[in-house]
Amino acid sequence: MRAAYADTVERLRELMVALSALLMFALLLSLMQYWRLQARQLEDLSTQASIVAQTVSAALVFDSRSDAGESLAALQQSPAIVHARLLKNDGSLFTLYARADAGQGWLREAAGTASVQVPVMADGRRVGMLAVEASRLPMWMDAMQFLAATLGILVATAGLAWWMSKQLRVQIKEVERRTRYLARFDALTDLPNRDHMRALMERTLQQEPGATLLILDLDDFKQINDQYRHAAGDAVLQAVGQRLRLRCRPGDQVARLSADEFAMLLTPRLDGEALRAHVAQLQGDLTQPVLHDGHWLHLHVSIGAVSMPDHAHDPSEALRCADAALRHAKQVGKDSFQLFTPQIGEALRSRQALEHDMREGLQAGQFSLAYQPQYDARRRVLGFEALARWRHPERGWVPPTEFIPVAESSGLIVDLGLVMLGVLRRDLDTWKELGVKCPAVAVNLSWEQCRKLQHRERFLQQLKALHLGPDEVEFELTESAGFEDIDKPDSFVFTLQGLGYGLAIDDFGTGYSSLAYLRRIRCRKLKIDRLFVHGLSSNADSRTLVESMVRVAHAMRMLVVAEGVELPADEAALIAMGCDLMQGFGFCRPVPPDEVPALLAPG
Repeated sequence: MRAAYADTVERLRELMVALSALLMFALLLSLMQYWRLQARQLEDLSTQASIVAQTVSAALVFDSRSDAGESLAALQQSPAIVHARLLKNDGSLFTLYARADAGQGWLREAAGTASVQVPVMADGRRVGMLAVEASRLPMWMDAMQFLAATLGILVATAGLAWWMSKQLRVQIKEVERRTRYLARFDALTDLPNRDHMRALMERTLQQEPGATLLILDLDDFKQINDQYRHAAGDAVLQAVGQRLRLRCRPGDQVARLSADEFAMLLTPRLDGEALRAHVAQLQGDLTQPVLHDGHWLHLHVSIGAVSMPDHAHDPSEALRCADAALRHAKQVGKDSFQLFTPQIGEALRSRQALEHDMREGLQAGQFSLAYQPQYDARRRVLGFEALARWRHPERGWVPPTEFIPVAESSGLIVDLGLVMLGVLRRDLDTWKELGVKCPAVAVNLSWEQCRKLQHRERFLQQLKALHLGPDEVEFELTESAGFEDIDKPDSFVFTLQGLGYGLAIDDFGTGYSSLAYLRRIRCRKLKIDRLFVHGLSSNADSRTLVESMVRVAHAMRMLVVAEGVELPADEAALIAMGCDLMQGFGFCRPVPPDEVPALLAPG
């Protein structure tokens, strides 16, 4: 109320200032107009007096007062002239003209008069003087009309500007309201977002002795987006949000945390069998199919939970713990539930410690690259895949299977990718100094590295700053990562292709939309996952699948790279199928940079 009153007072003050400025401007214009009218009146009065002086000169010479009076009477046609006196050279009055109504009206008296004197000439000599007086009232009336018109125009302009500014203020208020709303709520589902959920949790924990936080994740949600497009995904998210609202008890809170992740805060908290029964009912509601565009979309939901304050004392810790429980649930399978336990907490602390060490390691230059060569049928090295390696001063060599998932979930994969590009540039320069020409090196590209616009710009700037061109580096897209923007005109995948960089689809066959990927992304290479390659010489099903992949890739003018080749029989089978390149322990393990020149040496 007080803020609204202050806002009103401020607007009135601004209005008064604006009106005062307009009034001052109008008065200034009117004053300038008055001076112009005054100068014109004196000029006109002098002209009229000069004309009359010429007509009365003869009457003055011949001393004819009647003729002079008739000449002065012509001034009657000018309503502003009130007096005219014809004087002789000695200053005596010869004749006089006075308007009959000259003295009537207080306005005329208040306006005052303007006077001029012109000599009366005859044969080149002055024979008298004509003095003429005119009322300033007509001039004042013109000036007042000008002032009124000016004020009218300014007021109309001010009114129009006020109306337009009012509309603009309404729009600005709506934008501000929308901005405040979007800062706290999700636009698609109208649920509180992550930040607002934190505030709600803090408020709830101050009022309640305990609460239970659930984090719910839709399993295989990307598959719905890819198969039925994002409109179907949006419909699913809206349906899930509505179902969560309906399942809320008095005091419960629901939020959308990220793309397919939701949260539910249960107050008062539920424990034991009551919690499991509630989760079972919740999963039963949420996994009901959603009808969209004639298709029934089947849903699966995994849930992680944490009890507060038993295992978490603040919103940030509760979200971390519930997220850790959710990851454990998803490891079990779809539609799973996991309550946070001390064991999970220990694993979470270990992960946080690893994340902390990784941040320091990226700053300290502890990461390097190993290079796994790719061979053709004649066992010639025609390419390399760069693999990130981390040697910690205390942990030793940390397996990629440990630090890559942490990097992706924490967002450190963005910095890791930039650091690896720098390492690759350094290695390439070292090989060039040795006179070694290296084929293009394949670098894995995660969707998390380019999901946000600022991450894409940093990645492209790093490529430009390091002068890593398409002849030196190519990128492998993990199929299961689901590059979600490939349907958009400004897709990062198409941006890289437009710059000339070669792309490869990695782990082909293990994702959820292999054929859709081939149709939507025209890559240079297709890499068949080791799951299908190992033992294919003795497995008829694997042989049939790999043969089909090779034929499809070749039909789409793509090179085929087989991963995980270890057995000579598998190598022979792949060559017989027409596989273009192969890599695996059967050829060579990933090697450090200083061993690459030997692999590229002739013979």
